[in-house]
Amino acid sequence: MKKLLLLLALGGLFLGTGCRKPAHKLVSRIVKETKKHKTMHFKVTEKYNYSNAPDTTVTPFEVWVIRDKKDSLRKGYVWVNDYYRPYNMIYDNGNLYLAIPPKKTTLLYKDYKDAFISPVDWIDIFLKPKSLKTLVSKTKTTISDTTYQGKACAKMVMLFPNNAKKYEFVIDKKILVPLWAEMVTKQPRYVYTEQLFFSDFTFDNLDEARLRTQEKKVLAQNPVQKQGAFSETARLEKMLHVGDKAPLFTGKFYSTDQPFRLSDYIGKKIILIDFWYTHCPPCVRAIPALSKLYTEYKDKGIIFFGLNSVDNQPGSLNYLKTFLHKRKISYNIIMTKPEVDLQYKINGYPSMYIINKQGKIAFVDIGFDQEKLSRLKEKIKQLTK
Repeated sequence: MKKLLLLLALGGLFLGTGCRKPAHKLVSRIVKETKKHKTMHFKVTEKYNYSNAPDTTVTPFEVWVIRDKKDSLRKGYVWVNDYYRPYNMIYDNGNLYLAIPPKKTTLLYKDYKDAFISPVDWIDIFLKPKSLKTLVSKTKTTISDTTYQGKACAKMVMLFPNNAKKYEFVIDKKILVPLWAEMVTKQPRYVYTEQLFFSDFTFDNLDEARLRTQEKKVLAQNPVQKQGAFSETARLEKMLHVGDKAPLFTGKFYSTDQPFRLSDYIGKKIILIDFWYTHCPPCVRAIPALSKLYTEYKDKGIIFFGLNSVDNQPGSLNYLKTFLHKRKISYNIIMTKPEVDLQYKINGYPSMYIINKQGKIAFVDIGFDQEKLSRLKEKIKQLTK
Protein backbone atom coordinates (compact mmCIF):
# COMPACT_ATOMS: atom_id res chain seq x y z
CA MET A 1 0.00 0.00 0.00
CA LYS A 2 2.80 2.42 0.89
CA LYS A 3 4.47 1.71 -2.46
CA LEU A 4 1.22 2.45 -4.29
CA LEU A 5 0.79 5.73 -2.42
CA LEU A 6 4.39 6.62 -3.18
CA LEU A 7 3.85 6.05 -6.89
CA LEU A 8 0.72 8.18 -6.82
CA ALA A 9 2.44 10.85 -4.75
CA LEU A 10 5.16 11.12 -7.33
CA GLY A 11 2.56 11.81 -9.95
CA GLY A 12 3.27 8.41 -11.49
CA LEU A 13 2.57 9.49 -15.04
CA PHE A 14 5.13 12.18 -15.84
CA LEU A 15 6.79 11.21 -19.11
CA GLY A 16 9.27 14.01 -19.56
CA THR A 17 10.00 17.69 -19.35
CA GLY A 18 11.16 20.16 -21.93
CA CYS A 19 12.85 23.50 -22.02
CA ARG A 20 12.00 26.30 -19.64
CA LYS A 21 9.79 29.14 -20.90
CA PRO A 22 8.89 32.59 -19.60
CA ALA A 23 6.21 32.37 -16.93
CA HIS A 24 4.25 35.49 -17.89
CA LYS A 25 2.91 34.06 -21.19
CA LEU A 26 1.34 31.02 -19.57
CA VAL A 27 0.05 33.05 -16.62
CA SER A 28 -1.60 35.55 -18.98
CA ARG A 29 -3.31 32.71 -20.84
CA ILE A 30 -4.57 31.19 -17.59
CA VAL A 31 -5.92 34.53 -16.38
CA LYS A 32 -7.64 35.22 -19.70
CA GLU A 33 -9.24 31.77 -19.90
CA THR A 34 -10.31 31.72 -16.25
CA LYS A 35 -12.10 35.06 -16.56
CA LYS A 36 -14.39 33.54 -19.18
CA HIS A 37 -16.06 31.28 -16.62
CA LYS A 38 -18.54 32.15 -13.87
CA THR A 39 -18.64 28.76 -12.13
CA MET A 40 -16.33 25.79 -11.64
CA HIS A 41 -16.77 22.29 -10.26
CA PHE A 42 -14.05 19.68 -9.71
CA LYS A 43 -12.91 16.78 -7.55
CA VAL A 44 -9.57 16.66 -5.79
CA THR A 45 -7.67 14.18 -3.63
CA GLU A 46 -5.30 15.58 -1.02
CA LYS A 47 -2.28 13.62 0.15
CA TYR A 48 0.13 14.92 2.75
CA ASN A 49 2.92 13.72 5.00
CA TYR A 50 5.75 14.86 7.25
CA SER A 51 9.30 13.79 6.47
CA ASN A 52 9.74 12.36 9.97
CA ALA A 53 6.40 10.49 9.75
CA PRO A 54 6.38 9.10 6.20
CA ASP A 55 2.86 7.61 6.19
CA THR A 56 0.54 9.52 3.88
CA THR A 57 -2.88 10.86 4.83
CA VAL A 58 -5.43 10.80 1.98
CA THR A 59 -8.59 12.92 1.84
CA PRO A 60 -11.10 13.20 -1.05
CA PHE A 61 -12.89 16.52 -1.68
CA GLU A 62 -15.50 17.87 -4.08
CA VAL A 63 -15.60 21.59 -4.85
CA TRP A 64 -18.19 24.03 -6.23
CA VAL A 65 -17.18 27.66 -6.91
CA ILE A 66 -19.25 30.61 -8.17
CA ARG A 67 -17.66 33.95 -8.97
CA ASP A 68 -19.45 36.91 -7.32
CA LYS A 69 -18.03 40.44 -7.53
CA LYS A 70 -20.35 41.58 -4.72
CA ASP A 71 -18.31 39.58 -2.21
CA SER A 72 -15.58 42.03 -1.20
CA LEU A 73 -13.35 39.46 0.52
CA ARG A 74 -13.07 36.42 -1.81
CA LYS A 75 -15.11 37.52 -4.84
CA GLY A 76 -17.22 34.39 -4.77
CA TYR A 77 -19.31 31.65 -3.21
CA VAL A 78 -17.60 28.35 -2.37
CA TRP A 79 -18.81 24.93 -1.23
CA VAL A 80 -16.30 22.19 -0.35
CA ASN A 81 -17.31 18.70 0.74
CA ASP A 82 -14.71 16.81 2.75
CA TYR A 83 -15.69 13.16 2.34
CA TYR A 84 -13.21 11.90 4.94
CA ARG A 85 -14.29 13.70 8.12
CA PRO A 86 -17.05 14.19 6.81
CA TYR A 87 -18.06 17.86 6.77
CA ASN A 88 -19.19 20.71 4.54
CA MET A 89 -17.27 23.97 4.19
CA ILE A 90 -19.55 26.71 2.88
CA TYR A 91 -18.16 30.16 2.19
CA ASP A 92 -20.90 32.77 1.81
CA ASN A 93 -20.31 36.53 1.84
CA GLY A 94 -17.28 36.56 4.14
CA ASN A 95 -18.49 33.78 6.45
CA LEU A 96 -17.20 30.23 6.44
CA TYR A 97 -19.67 27.69 7.81
CA LEU A 98 -17.99 24.46 8.85
CA ALA A 99 -20.90 22.03 9.12
CA ILE A 100 -20.06 18.83 11.04
CA PRO A 101 -22.99 16.39 10.53
CA PRO A 102 -21.65 13.68 12.91
CA LYS A 103 -21.77 16.28 15.70
CA LYS A 104 -24.97 18.00 14.47
CA THR A 105 -23.30 21.38 14.69
CA THR A 106 -21.80 24.15 12.54
CA LEU A 107 -18.89 26.41 13.38
CA LEU A 108 -18.89 29.95 12.01
CA TYR A 109 -15.66 31.71 11.02
CA LYS A 110 -16.20 35.36 10.10
CA ASP A 111 -14.05 37.20 7.54
CA TYR A 112 -12.49 33.91 6.50
CA LYS A 113 -9.24 34.48 4.58
CA ASP A 114 -7.44 31.13 4.89
CA ALA A 115 -7.18 28.47 2.17
CA PHE A 116 -10.12 26.09 1.91
CA ILE A 117 -8.11 22.92 1.30
CA SER A 118 -4.58 24.12 0.61
CA PRO A 119 -2.73 27.18 -0.67
CA VAL A 120 -2.48 25.29 -4.00
CA ASP A 121 -6.18 24.28 -4.23
CA TRP A 122 -6.79 26.72 -7.16
CA ILE A 123 -10.06 28.04 -5.65
CA ASP A 124 -8.90 31.59 -4.99
CA ILE A 125 -7.06 31.70 -8.31
CA PHE A 126 -10.37 30.97 -10.04
CA LEU A 127 -12.20 33.65 -8.03
CA LYS A 128 -9.44 36.23 -8.47
CA PRO A 129 -7.37 35.20 -11.53
CA LYS A 130 -5.00 38.16 -11.22
CA SER A 131 -3.86 36.74 -7.87
CA LEU A 132 -1.83 34.23 -9.89
CA LYS A 133 0.16 37.11 -11.41
CA THR A 134 0.73 38.50 -7.91
CA LEU A 135 1.96 35.11 -6.70
CA VAL A 136 4.36 34.80 -9.62
CA SER A 137 5.71 38.30 -8.97
CA LYS A 138 6.59 37.32 -5.39
CA THR A 139 8.37 34.07 -6.30
CA LYS A 140 11.05 32.75 -8.61
CA THR A 141 8.84 31.00 -11.16
CA THR A 142 9.92 28.68 -13.96
CA ILE A 143 7.83 27.00 -16.67
CA SER A 144 8.67 23.82 -18.58
CA ASP A 145 6.83 21.41 -20.85
CA THR A 146 5.77 18.04 -19.49
CA THR A 147 3.37 15.18 -20.13
CA TYR A 148 1.00 14.03 -17.42
CA GLN A 149 -1.59 11.25 -17.77
CA GLY A 150 -0.99 11.33 -21.50
CA LYS A 151 -1.81 15.04 -21.80
CA ALA A 152 0.39 17.89 -22.96
CA CYS A 153 0.99 20.04 -19.89
CA ALA A 154 3.11 22.81 -18.47
CA LYS A 155 4.94 22.50 -15.18
CA MET A 156 5.00 25.70 -13.15
CA VAL A 157 7.44 25.80 -10.21
CA MET A 158 7.37 28.68 -7.72
CA LEU A 159 10.23 29.08 -5.25
CA PHE A 160 9.70 31.42 -2.30
CA PRO A 161 12.45 33.53 -0.68
CA ASN A 162 15.14 31.51 1.15
CA ASN A 163 13.68 28.37 -0.44
CA ALA A 164 11.50 27.95 2.64
CA LYS A 165 8.51 26.97 0.53
CA LYS A 166 7.78 25.71 -2.98
CA TYR A 167 4.56 25.53 -5.00
CA GLU A 168 4.40 23.36 -8.10
CA PHE A 169 1.53 22.99 -10.58
CA VAL A 170 1.06 20.76 -13.61
CA ILE A 171 -1.29 22.69 -15.90
CA ASP A 172 -3.37 21.10 -18.66
CA LYS A 173 -2.48 23.20 -21.72
CA LYS A 174 -5.88 22.65 -23.28
CA ILE A 175 -8.24 23.80 -20.49
CA LEU A 176 -5.60 25.67 -18.43
CA VAL A 177 -6.38 24.17 -15.02
CA PRO A 178 -4.12 22.09 -12.74
CA LEU A 179 -4.13 18.31 -12.89
CA TRP A 180 -1.65 18.07 -10.02
CA ALA A 181 -0.17 20.46 -7.48
CA GLU A 182 2.32 20.25 -4.65
CA MET A 183 3.28 22.46 -1.73
CA VAL A 184 6.54 21.77 0.11
CA THR A 185 7.25 23.65 3.35
CA LYS A 186 10.59 23.34 5.12
CA GLN A 187 10.73 23.52 8.92
CA PRO A 188 13.88 23.23 11.07
CA ARG A 189 13.32 19.55 11.86
CA TYR A 190 10.98 18.26 9.17
CA VAL A 191 9.57 18.91 5.70
CA TYR A 192 5.81 19.04 5.14
CA THR A 193 4.64 17.91 1.70
CA GLU A 194 1.08 18.26 0.44
CA GLN A 195 -0.09 17.09 -2.97
CA LEU A 196 -3.41 17.60 -4.74
CA PHE A 197 -4.69 15.42 -7.59
CA PHE A 198 -7.44 17.19 -9.59
CA SER A 199 -10.10 15.65 -11.85
CA ASP A 200 -13.56 16.12 -13.43
CA PHE A 201 -13.42 19.86 -14.09
CA THR A 202 -16.64 21.37 -15.46
CA PHE A 203 -17.52 25.03 -15.98
CA ASP A 204 -20.59 27.26 -16.11
CA ASN A 205 -23.20 24.65 -15.25
CA LEU A 206 -23.78 25.20 -11.51
CA ASP A 207 -27.22 26.06 -10.15
CA GLU A 208 -26.55 28.74 -7.52
CA ALA A 209 -30.15 28.73 -6.27
CA ARG A 210 -29.97 24.97 -5.64
CA LEU A 211 -26.69 25.33 -3.72
CA ARG A 212 -28.10 28.10 -1.52
CA THR A 213 -31.23 26.05 -0.84
CA GLN A 214 -28.99 23.16 0.18
CA GLU A 215 -26.99 25.53 2.39
CA LYS A 216 -30.13 26.50 4.32
CA LYS A 217 -31.01 22.83 4.76
CA VAL A 218 -27.51 21.92 6.04
CA LEU A 219 -27.44 24.82 8.51
CA ALA A 220 -30.93 23.94 9.77
CA GLN A 221 -29.85 20.34 10.39
CA ASN A 222 -26.55 21.45 11.99
CA PRO A 223 -27.20 24.68 13.96
CA VAL A 224 -24.43 27.27 14.19
CA GLN A 225 -22.60 27.30 17.53
CA LYS A 226 -22.77 30.69 19.19
CA GLN A 227 -19.16 30.50 20.39
CA GLY A 228 -17.99 29.98 16.84
CA ALA A 229 -14.29 29.75 16.14
CA PHE A 230 -13.28 29.91 19.81
CA SER A 231 -15.47 27.03 20.97
CA GLU A 232 -13.97 23.77 22.13
CA THR A 233 -15.57 21.99 19.18
CA ALA A 234 -13.79 24.38 16.82
CA ARG A 235 -10.47 23.77 18.52
CA LEU A 236 -10.93 20.00 18.41
CA GLU A 237 -11.72 20.21 14.70
CA LYS A 238 -8.30 21.77 14.13
CA MET A 239 -6.55 18.85 15.83
CA LEU A 240 -5.89 15.35 14.51
CA HIS A 241 -9.04 13.27 14.23
CA VAL A 242 -9.93 9.71 15.16
CA GLY A 243 -8.66 7.47 12.38
CA ASP A 244 -5.75 9.76 11.42
CA LYS A 245 -2.27 8.25 11.36
CA ALA A 246 -0.36 9.32 14.46
CA PRO A 247 2.77 11.28 13.42
CA LEU A 248 5.97 9.68 14.61
CA PHE A 249 8.31 11.75 16.77
CA THR A 250 11.35 11.52 18.98
CA GLY A 251 12.33 13.05 22.31
CA LYS A 252 14.17 12.25 25.52
CA PHE A 253 13.09 10.56 28.73
CA TYR A 254 13.28 13.26 31.40
CA SER A 255 14.33 10.80 34.11
CA THR A 256 17.26 9.24 32.20
CA ASP A 257 17.97 11.60 29.27
CA GLN A 258 17.82 8.53 27.02
CA PRO A 259 16.32 8.81 23.52
CA PHE A 260 12.60 8.25 23.09
CA ARG A 261 11.02 7.07 19.82
CA LEU A 262 7.28 6.69 19.47
CA SER A 263 7.90 4.07 16.77
CA ASP A 264 9.35 1.76 19.46
CA TYR A 265 5.87 1.41 21.01
CA ILE A 266 3.55 1.40 17.97
CA GLY A 267 2.01 -2.05 17.56
CA LYS A 268 3.15 -3.23 20.98
CA LYS A 269 0.90 -1.24 23.30
CA ILE A 270 -1.96 1.22 23.26
CA ILE A 271 -0.39 4.64 23.87
CA LEU A 272 -1.76 7.68 25.68
CA ILE A 273 0.14 10.94 25.18
CA ASP A 274 -0.60 14.00 27.31
CA PHE A 275 0.67 17.39 26.09
CA TRP A 276 1.26 19.52 29.19
CA TYR A 277 3.50 22.11 30.91
CA THR A 278 4.10 23.25 34.48
CA HIS A 279 2.38 26.67 34.46
CA CYS A 280 -0.87 25.28 33.06
CA PRO A 281 -3.40 24.85 35.94
CA PRO A 282 -5.60 22.22 34.22
CA CYS A 283 -2.44 20.32 33.21
CA VAL A 284 -1.35 20.21 36.84
CA ARG A 285 -4.83 19.10 37.96
CA ALA A 286 -4.74 16.27 35.44
CA ILE A 287 -1.46 14.75 36.64
CA PRO A 288 -2.73 12.98 39.81
CA ALA A 289 -5.76 11.60 37.95
CA LEU A 290 -3.62 10.35 35.05
CA SER A 291 -1.13 8.81 37.49
CA LYS A 292 -3.93 6.93 39.25
CA LEU A 293 -5.45 5.87 35.94
CA TYR A 294 -2.12 4.58 34.63
CA THR A 295 -1.45 2.62 37.82
CA GLU A 296 -4.85 0.97 37.38
CA TYR A 297 -4.43 0.06 33.69
CA LYS A 298 -0.68 -0.25 33.00
CA ASP A 299 -0.81 -4.07 33.19
CA LYS A 300 -3.59 -4.20 30.58
CA GLY A 301 -1.58 -3.27 27.50
CA ILE A 302 -1.51 0.53 27.69
CA ILE A 303 1.32 2.98 28.35
CA PHE A 304 1.16 6.71 29.22
CA PHE A 305 3.64 9.43 28.30
CA GLY A 306 3.57 13.07 29.39
CA LEU A 307 4.97 15.21 26.56
CA ASN A 308 6.49 18.55 27.50
CA SER A 309 8.02 20.93 24.96
CA VAL A 310 7.26 24.17 26.82
CA ASP A 311 9.54 23.55 29.82
CA ASN A 312 12.30 22.13 27.63
CA GLN A 313 14.42 25.30 27.86
CA PRO A 314 17.49 26.05 30.03
CA GLY A 315 15.62 28.71 32.03
CA SER A 316 12.69 26.45 32.89
CA LEU A 317 14.34 23.05 33.36
CA ASN A 318 15.35 23.87 36.95
CA TYR A 319 11.75 24.73 37.82
CA LEU A 320 10.59 21.54 36.10
CA LYS A 321 13.00 19.55 38.28
CA THR A 322 11.50 21.12 41.43
CA PHE A 323 7.97 20.62 40.12
CA LEU A 324 8.43 16.92 39.38
CA HIS A 325 10.34 16.29 42.61
CA LYS A 326 7.26 17.36 44.59
CA ARG A 327 4.90 15.03 42.72
CA LYS A 328 4.60 11.29 42.39
CA ILE A 329 3.95 10.59 38.72
CA SER A 330 3.49 6.98 37.68
CA TYR A 331 4.25 7.47 33.98
CA ASN A 332 7.28 8.78 32.08
CA ILE A 333 7.75 12.43 31.14
CA ILE A 334 9.15 12.92 27.64
CA MET A 335 10.93 16.14 26.69
CA THR A 336 10.12 17.07 23.10
CA LYS A 337 10.60 19.92 20.63
CA PRO A 338 7.79 22.37 19.79
CA GLU A 339 7.57 20.77 16.34
CA VAL A 340 5.87 17.76 17.93
CA ASP A 341 3.07 19.99 19.24
CA LEU A 342 2.69 21.38 15.71
CA GLN A 343 2.55 17.90 14.21
CA TYR A 344 -0.27 17.01 16.59
CA LYS A 345 -2.00 20.36 15.96
CA ILE A 346 -2.05 21.29 19.64
CA ASN A 347 -3.94 24.55 20.30
CA GLY A 348 -4.53 24.23 24.05
CA TYR A 349 -3.22 22.39 27.12
CA PRO A 350 -3.58 19.76 28.28
CA SER A 351 -4.36 17.88 25.09
CA MET A 352 -4.59 14.11 25.09
CA TYR A 353 -4.48 11.52 22.34
CA ILE A 354 -4.80 7.76 22.49
CA ILE A 355 -2.99 5.86 19.73
CA ASN A 356 -4.12 2.31 19.01
CA LYS A 357 -1.90 -0.63 18.05
CA GLN A 358 -2.37 0.19 14.38
CA GLY A 359 -0.72 3.55 14.97
CA LYS A 360 -3.92 5.53 14.46
CA ILE A 361 -5.65 8.10 16.64
CA ALA A 362 -8.38 6.42 18.70
CA PHE A 363 -9.27 9.29 21.05
CA VAL A 364 -8.64 13.03 21.28
CA ASP A 365 -9.62 15.63 23.86
CA ILE A 366 -8.55 19.05 25.04
CA GLY A 367 -8.66 20.42 28.60
CA PHE A 368 -9.37 18.57 31.83
CA ASP A 369 -12.27 18.16 34.23
CA GLN A 370 -14.11 15.24 35.83
CA GLU A 371 -16.41 14.76 32.85
CA LYS A 372 -13.44 14.55 30.48
CA LEU A 373 -11.69 12.16 32.85
CA SER A 374 -14.75 9.91 32.80
CA ARG A 375 -14.77 9.90 28.98
CA LEU A 376 -11.05 9.12 28.92
CA LYS A 377 -11.42 6.26 31.40
CA GLU A 378 -14.35 4.80 29.46
CA LYS A 379 -12.30 4.82 26.25
CA ILE A 380 -9.35 3.16 27.97
CA LYS A 381 -11.70 0.47 29.34
CA GLN A 382 -13.03 -0.12 25.84
CA LEU A 383 -9.60 -0.34 24.21
CA THR A 384 -8.01 -2.59 26.85
CA LYS A 385 -10.76 -5.21 27.03
